[in-house]
Parts: sequence; structure tokens; C-alpha cells
Amino acid sequence: MAKKFLLIFMVFSLLAPAALGEMTVERNEGEAYFPTESNWTYHFTYAYPLLAGKDYASAAITDTYQMALDEMLHLVLPMFAHEEDMLFDGKNEVTHDFSVTCNNGIFLSILQCRSQTKGEEGVMLTMESQVFDVAGEYIGESLTLRGLVMVGESSSQISEAVAPKLYEEFKKLQDAGVCRKDVGEDDFLWEFSPMQHFYADEEGNAVFYFPPMLLEEPSFNVPTFTYTPRELEALLD
Repeated sequence: MAKKFLLIFMVFSLLAPAALGEMTVERNEGEAYFPTESNWTYHFTYAYPLLAGKDYASAAITDTYQMALDEMLHLVLPMFAHEEDMLFDGKNEVTHDFSVTCNNGIFLSILQCRSQTKGEEGVMLTMESQVFDVAGEYIGESLTLRGLVMVGESSSQISEAVAPKLYEEFKKLQDAGVCRKDVGEDDFLWEFSPMQHFYADEEGNAVFYFPPMLLEEPSFNVPTFTYTPRELEALLD
């Protein structure tokens, strides 16, 4: 009986996802010039997540970011480098970097920060986040807001409940000179979406962040607002 139990335990151990512990996230770094290094109009410096594990979740997440990188290297930037309207002053720097905001064996959350010079228009800053399931039903897939917090009926329902709270925070930051005073409620809801601008922290809470371009002085040091699943559920009552 003991041998049978040991055999079952060993089989389960082999089948259990490696994601039950922290994922090993490395940096896929590099740079590229378009159309050529000697005569470039676009210089791309990048770092994308590269997961070192051999499990399915690691491979799936790595593929997600490799496809995004390939799109930049083989489609977007080559096109920009040959498009008159995208040349600006002829020397455009594009930088992509990332940080890991949650790596707890249940979720892996990645926050990407991107900057692009646009000639006299200055620098445009954007942020994009994804929360991946690394141990559950949707292993290796990007989760919605509801997929992270598992309350309510849909992400849109949660978004509609929390958006007014976050707009109140935005108005306070306008008064404090942190956020742009020329942005009204309609523009705010156009630029910011709780369903899009969130990531997970190590406890699996939803952290909402305002896009950099909503700040008086755009930067990646953006205001953030953390809500536990229980707090979001309370907003739905």
C-alpha cells in the first residue's frame, strides 16, 4: 500500500506545474536599428520577459512576448522607418522595458514601460500590463480583471463600480498639481480603463494605475491604487 501511495505521489509530482513556485524570469535584451545601423531613423532598445522554465506556462508566456518582440522588429519599426509621417526629426529612440509585479506561483504579472521620441512632440510614455495564470484552469493565458480577483459577474461590472472611485482620486491629484487639469471625466474615462490599466501585486490584489500621459509631467512613476478582491466585491453590493 505504501509503495502504491509513493508511486501515485511521484506521478502527481511529475504532472504538477512548475508554477507552484516562483517562475524564473530572465531578460531578453537587445537593440536594433532601422532601416540600417549606419543610417538609422529608429533605434530600438528593448528588454522582454524570457521564462527559463520548461513547463507549459513558461513556454506559453515566453511565446507571448516573443511574438510581441517579433512584431516590433519585423513589422512595426521597419514600417515606421520607411513612412514619411513617422520620421519626425529623423532620430527616433524607442525603448521597451519591464518589471515583475507578482510572481507568487499562482499569478505572474508583468508591467511593461515604453517610451518613444516623436520629434518636436517630445517623448511619449505608455505602460501596458498583463497578469498570467501559472497554476490554474487557464495556465499560461493572460487573465482579465475578473479572472484575477474572481468576484462579480464580469470585468466590465467591476470596472463600472471602481471607475467613479478612481476618478475621485484623479480629481484630488489634479488639485495637487500631479495630474493634468485639462482632463475632464469623459477624457479621463477615455484615457484610463480599470479593465486595462491594472496589474497584480504579490498578494493577488488588483493594482490600478493611471497612464503616464495623464500626469502634468509624464513619467513612469504613476499613481497606483490597490484593491483587494473583497474590497472590489463590496463595491458591487
